[in-house]
Amino acid sequence: MDSQFDFMSNLLSYIPFALQTLLFLIMFGMGMTLTVSDFKRVVEFPKAMAIGLGNQVILLPLIGLAIVTMLSLSPVIAMGIMLVSVCPGGATSNLISHLSKGDTALSITLTAFSSLITIFTIPFIINFSLVEIMGSEGKAIQLSIIDTIFSILKLTAFPVALGMFIKYLFPLFAEKSRKPLTWSSGIFILIALALLVLKLSDLGSVWPLVKAAGLATVVLNLSTLGLGFVSSKIMKLQTPQAISISIETGMQNNVLGMAIASSPSLLNNAQMGVVAGVYGIVMCLTGLLLIFFFRKLVSDDD
Repeated sequence: MDSQFDFMSNLLSYIPFALQTLLFLIMFGMGMTLTVSDFKRVVEFPKAMAIGLGNQVILLPLIGLAIVTMLSLSPVIAMGIMLVSVCPGGATSNLISHLSKGDTALSITLTAFSSLITIFTIPFIINFSLVEIMGSEGKAIQLSIIDTIFSILKLTAFPVALGMFIKYLFPLFAEKSRKPLTWSSGIFILIALALLVLKLSDLGSVWPLVKAAGLATVVLNLSTLGLGFVSSKIMKLQTPQAISISIETGMQNNVLGMAIASSPSLLNNAQMGVVAGVYGIVMCLTGLLLIFFFRKLVSDDD
């Protein structure tokens, strides 16, 4: 009996590492779809890029803070909301944009740039949120700015660069792998959710945390999707661009959020990752609905 208990304890101790490995694979797969021209494309879409990145890097955390302020959330759930709101767009958003008849090139470029920029914004916003939400307790668990930036670099920028390098060396292989890699990111997200649930089950009941996160994640997802589309239309962008900005603003890299929450060298609090897990489910469901809505919208415009 003791040996079984030791085996489970050892298995659970590897879950944070497993989440980081899944994130690495997701970002590597995303890198296999990128080229240097994707980063140069910012010149082609200056207004669209400014709106998309402004929404993701500035307005999204402010919306998260507003939701935390308005809703009666526990500190753990409130921090989870802030964690999701500081994460960049994920690889799934590129697939949803493509299926929604959005501007796929813009979506890819926004994901690439937001993934780079948020490496440096995440530790500052999270540290601010810890103090605002958790007070003196939050001051005691402040993230090391340099260590956090380096950790996120290893989990995001490095695998993306590695994927781009593999694509440069083996372009035919990368092209044939594009669809399997894109779809596999969704499978990796599901595996990450299962691992987080397993970790939380060891700590206690999961469902009270899931229920507590439900309303806040739905409000965050719907409000950011709406913000992306409305802000784009106000600035007179074309509908495909508005679609991509909407999806990029509302669909975050939730596996990054789970990895930051559960990592012993970062927040080391798997409960904060619950919001990112629930958000992953919510955004996938709304993403499927948006495919049908946006495709009809583009057809009507035609």
